[in-house]
Amino acid sequence: MKLAFPTSLRGIGEWAASNRMRVAEAKFRFAQYGILQAVADSRTLSRVLAFRGGNALDFVWQPNRSTRDPDSSSRDSTLTAQQLGTFLTPSLERVSRSTGVLYCVQKMEQQPPGPDRTFITFEGKIGYALPDDWRNRQLVQQGKASKATVPLDVSLNEPICRIVEVDIESSNPLQVCQLEDIVAEKLRALLQQPLRNRYRPQDVLDICVAAQQNPYLDLNLTAEFLMEKAKARNVPVSRAAFHQAEIRSRAFEGYNGLRETTRNAFIEFEPAFAIVLSLVDRLPLPDRTSLTP
Repeated sequence: MKLAFPTSLRGIGEWAASNRMRVAEAKFRFAQYGILQAVADSRTLSRVLAFRGGNALDFVWQPNRSTRDPDSSSRDSTLTAQQLGTFLTPSLERVSRSTGVLYCVQKMEQQPPGPDRTFITFEGKIGYALPDDWRNRQLVQQGKASKATVPLDVSLNEPICRIVEVDIESSNPLQVCQLEDIVAEKLRALLQQPLRNRYRPQDVLDICVAAQQNPYLDLNLTAEFLMEKAKARNVPVSRAAFHQAEIRSRAFEGYNGLRETTRNAFIEFEPAFAIVLSLVDRLPLPDRTSLTP
């Protein structure tokens, strides 16, 4: 397993060139890497947070498409935004000392706000300043907000079906959702588009590339995880549901814009969506349900 992020600022220009990205983007990915190191450095967070979503795909499973926010899910449903910030702060300070990149927690808020919410996301913003970024370093050192930030989202009560532990040179391994778990999550997100009035073009590309690059993807596990994740959100699942015109039209919205964020494999929408449907049709799912999303 080759981790797709720079682990040192030394030689970052060469790393950027070999990974087909601008130096500025490579520096941003190094800042993201430091935040993942801080999560793994925390005894508590390393046990309860699982790295997931498009960034987990890009950093660990299939380097291809850049995203800005390292999303995670918490296994601890009692975690609060305040606790998350409290656990992260000393870990970020230790990473700052080891890498020379200054970090600070600038925002950590619950969305939606209020008590008795089932599905919660903690929306965070981590400020950072690289060693050559003297303006933002001054701001951080003065206790002010850096203008350079990494968004950090942590969700509660989302099913985490299976994880692997990945060594990222921190005090503890980083928990990362298994590939089948991430693909199942993205399949559910496609079905959930009409229910939540969302548009998920990125999931089509990610699922397509995962299916192409991983011929031994476990179809039984993917279907099992999809059913579990869909049940948690009351999303009806069937092969026929994926073939609905609205699923296709919503996933197409904004798809061509993904070309600018893709470094290796960009597949045009029609063949990409056909590959997604081919994968779905091979999953052990019900043909139809009495309800459709």
